[in-house]
Amino acid sequence: MIFIRNLKFCYTLNAEYSGDITHHNFSFMFSPHDTNRQRIENLNIEIADCPKLNITRDNFKNKRYYGLIDKPHNKFSIKVTGNALTGLDIYEEYTSEPVEYSLLKVQTSLTLPGLKLREYHNGMELDKLENDYEKALHIMHTIYYTFKYASGATVVHSSAEEALRLGMGVCQDYAHIMLSVLRMENIPCRYVVGMMLGEGASHAWAEVLCNGYWYGFDPTNNKLVNDEYIRVSAGRDSSDCSVIRGNFYGLANQRQKEIVSVEDISN
Repeated sequence: MIFIRNLKFCYTLNAEYSGDITHHNFSFMFSPHDTNRQRIENLNIEIADCPKLNITRDNFKNKRYYGLIDKPHNKFSIKVTGNALTGLDIYEEYTSEPVEYSLLKVQTSLTLPGLKLREYHNGMELDKLENDYEKALHIMHTIYYTFKYASGATVVHSSAEEALRLGMGVCQDYAHIMLSVLRMENIPCRYVVGMMLGEGASHAWAEVLCNGYWYGFDPTNNKLVNDEYIRVSAGRDSSDCSVIRGNFYGLANQRQKEIVSVEDISN
């Protein structure tokens, strides 16, 4: 019997500026969409003082919203709410073009292995395992037990090699390290941004293509992605899934904070 969860989610991004800014161009990508695993209902996106949004889709079918705020302001906020019906399936069927398959086996600047990652990969002895799924499981377990979670140890542009040398990082680093090792095995994989049950911030994990299906692996928590997770976007690494980008006129410093809340309201 399949149990379907009804997860009520709320994502907020609040930014403050030390002075007034104007001509604020921004792009935003945090819009959950339907997959084999989940169905999104009641999706609502609120962006303060932005009268119009343009929407595009990238090569990985992620939606990116573009907006412009002309008038002077020193605050900026985004709120995304809705419901996700999860647990519809345990995997997502691969339906993309062959070019995406090829891209997802290639290392990026954030996953490119150096000496430390190559030694790490060799130490896993993955050649003794029978298939890609078993390899992905072993990689996930190894990272969880040999890498330490530490907020602030790395920055948004830290590579997998840099993080592994430190021996600590956040969910982004766990995912990048897993992607790097998978790609050394020539296994197609992608970086995923999403949410999980509870309160905190957005989360990141890896999805691995095995026998025509995407399976989610969360090395930060040593868990297979299940009905407690809501998928938002995917790409080659975190740079393809950046939530907010932009520029503005004005001499001002920026501080921003994101808050995620996911509540199970299933009957």
